[in-house]
Amino acid sequence: MQYQSLRAADVPAHDLPVWRYLNDLYGRHLPNTSGELASYIPELAAVPPDRFAIAFATADGFLYEVGDTEAQFTIQSVSKAVIYALALEDHGRDEVLKRIGVEPSGEAFNSIVFDEKNNRPFNPMVNAGAIAASALIKGKDHAERYQRIIDIFERFTGRVLDLDDAVYRSEKLTGHRNRAIAYLELNSNMIGGDVDEHLDLYFRQCSLLVNARDLAMLGVTLANGGVNPVTRKRALSAANVRAVLSVMNTCGMYDYAGGWQFSIGLPAKSGVGGGITAVLPGQLGIGTFSPRLDEVGNSARGVAVCEDISASFRLHLFEDHGGGVLPFRRLYRGDEVHSKRVRRPEQAKKLDQFGHLISVYELQAQLSFIEAERVTRRLIEDTSTAYYFVLDLTRVLHLDSVALGLLNTARRTLQEAGKGFAIVTVSDEYPAAFEQQMHFPNIDQALEFFEERLLEQADAKADDREVPLTEFEMLAGLDEPMLKELDLRVRSHSFSPGETLIAQNSRADALFFLVEGHVDIAVRVGNGPSHRVSTVEAGTVFGELALFGQGPRTADVIAASNGRVLVLDRKGLDALAEEKPHLHAALVLAVGATLAERLRRANAEIRALSR
Repeated sequence: MQYQSLRAADVPAHDLPVWRYLNDLYGRHLPNTSGELASYIPELAAVPPDRFAIAFATADGFLYEVGDTEAQFTIQSVSKAVIYALALEDHGRDEVLKRIGVEPSGEAFNSIVFDEKNNRPFNPMVNAGAIAASALIKGKDHAERYQRIIDIFERFTGRVLDLDDAVYRSEKLTGHRNRAIAYLELNSNMIGGDVDEHLDLYFRQCSLLVNARDLAMLGVTLANGGVNPVTRKRALSAANVRAVLSVMNTCGMYDYAGGWQFSIGLPAKSGVGGGITAVLPGQLGIGTFSPRLDEVGNSARGVAVCEDISASFRLHLFEDHGGGVLPFRRLYRGDEVHSKRVRRPEQAKKLDQFGHLISVYELQAQLSFIEAERVTRRLIEDTSTAYYFVLDLTRVLHLDSVALGLLNTARRTLQEAGKGFAIVTVSDEYPAAFEQQMHFPNIDQALEFFEERLLEQADAKADDREVPLTEFEMLAGLDEPMLKELDLRVRSHSFSPGETLIAQNSRADALFFLVEGHVDIAVRVGNGPSHRVSTVEAGTVFGELALFGQGPRTADVIAASNGRVLVLDRKGLDALAEEKPHLHAALVLAVGATLAERLRRANAEIRALSR
């Protein structure tokens, strides 16, 4: 299976905030050499003690990894969760519950104790329960049963696992305590059939070779409702995922199960091979590997790492993780959606050509670690195709400290790479929290700002010169005599900033050709103040309703600079229709074509915003 991992992706690993954190975490815990290698299985005492790996898999199939993530080790007791899952699939929850309990035993994982009241092992995460679970695996013979074990591990991890033959033979040769457990179970009718065959399956499942990636994928498959997010194959039914996670939650970490839940708060399973898999349901899986074990048999480094991760990212199961809404409301580029500034044709074409370099991310709901991880990963992934980044926070209800830290790390990464970054917010606190001076109250102003930067870079920024009628793109279909005739019929009007050229609700009785400066189009609702909806630059036409009737104006047009317009008023329009019908018709067609192009662009923007 090809993981969508950092080592396989085009994204530079060091640019992603979560990878940076994990790499720092790895460095902080690398000096920790506490604990001892497992010695009761001779082969485990011979593994290299300093190996260390952390893998982190998200529910959309992305894998972060640091350290010795390709180093293989035997899965040992982590396999108990998977075998219990297969027993549930084979027999159903009620039938398995008759054979194996779900209560913590209060004893060591290899204790020879049973739930005598119910005549069953206490839970499937201790050896007695795991052996009973292996005895429940269906198949016409030993080979088929073992193959079914291999198959379910493949569905969880996405690859076929190999057997460490030396460890298997070592376990089989020295596993006298497990034999005693199995024969006591047989004697008490907890299991039936060929005990040696059941034990062989148990020794084999514990001796399968995995790496930290596999444990992360095992965890994230459980987090993802039993579906491997990379292969999209179902490993386990959703109902049985709940059962497996419940038992992992209470019994998965040997004698440290209570302390683990109190301080870390994630369903998890450890193994004496040095591996730990942990699960945040619905979100992610964690895999760690470090073979030195603490006094209860858990990886000493692994426990410390998971404590750090849980605290830093607030992953405890009982933390408030928000509403679970996807963080992205919309994603689009500046060639799909322009600002409301109506620009000269040559500028609009440049923005169509280069606007994709502006990338907009409209976020929503509550942002904690999981949501911020997705956002920051997307930001960094887009660095190869975007130059300006706009983060719209206006619909974010809450941004916790973990999310803010990750987003700030991504912001610094972008700015260090020379990228432009801005936030859109109506909050007074977010600009300061982001250490960000470039912020805007709405998305349109942010788009307009970065469009100006793009046009400057493309040497296409509007100048202050007058634009004659011969250069109006809308009038390109008029021949020279028509343009001269039109020029004779218009009157010139110079304006100053703040002057109202068109009043909302007034009669549409003039057509305006803007030859210099720029004007704002603003709309008033009721008796309230007007709100700018667009800005029109020289070389464009406004007031087109005058050509099609004398209905009321729908907006104010207010001068935003010094400038000049050529005005064709109602008297001139009527005279033009009577005296020069061909010119009047050409003008109507030209305006119609312009309106059609605006409608086309508006529809394209609606499609982009509706994705």
